[in-house]
Amino acid sequence: SSGINSEYGGLWALSYYVFDCHLVQVGLGVVVSGSYDHTLKKWRLDTGSCLATLRGHTAAVLSVQFDCEKIVSGSSDNTIKVWSFDTGDCLATLSGHKNAVTCIHFDHSRIVSGSLDTQIRLWDMKTERCIQTLDWANAEGHTGVVRCLQADTWRIVSAADDKTLKVWSLESGKRLVTLREHTDGVTCLQFNDLKIVSGSYDKTVKLWDFTRS
Repeated sequence: SSGINSEYGGLWALSYYVFDCHLVQVGLGVVVSGSYDHTLKKWRLDTGSCLATLRGHTAAVLSVQFDCEKIVSGSSDNTIKVWSFDTGDCLATLSGHKNAVTCIHFDHSRIVSGSLDTQIRLWDMKTERCIQTLDWANAEGHTGVVRCLQADTWRIVSAADDKTLKVWSLESGKRLVTLREHTDGVTCLQFNDLKIVSGSYDKTVKLWDFTRS
């Protein structure tokens, strides 16, 4: 195995992608990391070598996602940055959260972000503007730090320190259901068409059935 070493600051966020894209060598495994040293780094998985260092955030990078065109990062500086995967140039800075951006998810048209400010924000990728804010006042949102979220073509699932998971309509922003079984903050989740799996500070993993109302 090969090792990846970051010189400064603790590693906080990772995203992994295996390319099948005409722009790069097919099968090239790449990792993008975010760190307390305010930078992102792009690494070759087979050799452990650093391909690029991306600088622009002014505080710890807490969340990263990327594809073969762009990298999106969230930071303790309260911003989201969009970077060119190829050149490493910062293409956009999205401001609106009132505290650290703890989690992000994007597709070809939207970015969804969660924050220490308890809000979830939806951003239009083309206009670089926030198009919707999901919070307690507007949408019966979370009342604690949003720790994780994931989205597919029609829904968002989020989880927070308020011990709940919430399922939202991606198009309307309407809260569809709140899931309450954990006894402490929910730190991680994954879902598919049938199930949600969540992990928590309460030391349990819970499996939720999407097919039941």
